Order: sequence, then structure tokens, then C-alpha cells
Amino acid sequence: MRGKTARDLTEAEVRDIAVGYLSRREYGIKELRRKLLQRGADSDISDKVVSDLADADLVSDQRFTEMYVRTRIRHLFGPLKIRGELRSRGIADYLIAEVIPSEEETWFDAATQWASKRCQGELDYTARAKLHRSLMNRGFTHEQANVALNSIISSD
Repeated sequence: MRGKTARDLTEAEVRDIAVGYLSRREYGIKELRRKLLQRGADSDISDKVVSDLADADLVSDQRFTEMYVRTRIRHLFGPLKIRGELRSRGIADYLIAEVIPSEEETWFDAATQWASKRCQGELDYTARAKLHRSLMNRGFTHEQANVALNSIISSD
């Protein structure tokens, strides 16, 4: 199948490729379509296959978003980074807002956990600034980073 061009891939073959992708992990609808196009599938066939799979509930933006958010929170990433990554994968803003936890406590805890893993000994001004930047790069807000750093300092 690797040597075939876009005109050579039948709808059944494109469906098999898509199901193969979905058997390994969840995908968003736009992300799955993009993968099929990269694989050499025709645009119209890709649209039809992805639409059929969505109708059969084999591919779901809702399910993908829920799984993705859970995984990224478990890996201690902040809401800004998670939101940006989901947008880049073609997930709609309303769905992102629906799935991302709105409780600040979730994000304060995640930021504190991540910062405490990186904190060695006393935090001077330079180390605190570096840790704060790292938290911001992981997608935490300025407030979340400050709460995490203050929590670490007060526990020492």
C-alpha cells in the first residue's frame, strides 16, 4: 500500500488506514483527516471516510478532547498550553471550554506539584524567576505560577 498514489487508494483502503490509526489512540476529526491526507488519500474520500466514522461514533472530538485534557493534566501541564494544543489539533473553542476544568484549585495543585519536583533547596531570586518562567512555559497563568511558588516557599 505504500507505493500507491492518492488515485490508487480506494475508499475501503482509506477506511482501513483510518481504523488502524484509531485502534492505536483517539483522534480528533480534523486531525484524523489531516493524517489521511498526509498518507496520500484523496480529499473527497478522506472527508467521506471520516464523516462515516464520526457517524458511527468511532471518531469523536468530544471523546478525544476529554482524553487529551485528562492526560495533559496528569502530566502537569497548565490550561493555556492544553487549550493551545487542542486548538492546533482542530478542536472547537466551545468544546475546549466545556472540557477543561474551571476550578482554579486543579491548576494550582498541578502547578505546585510540578514546581515542587523541580525545586532543589532554597530559592533565590534567579531560581524563583527561572521556575516561574518554566511554569508559564508549561501553560500556567501568572497567578497559578505565583501561588505554586509561594506554596513551595512556605512549605520549606
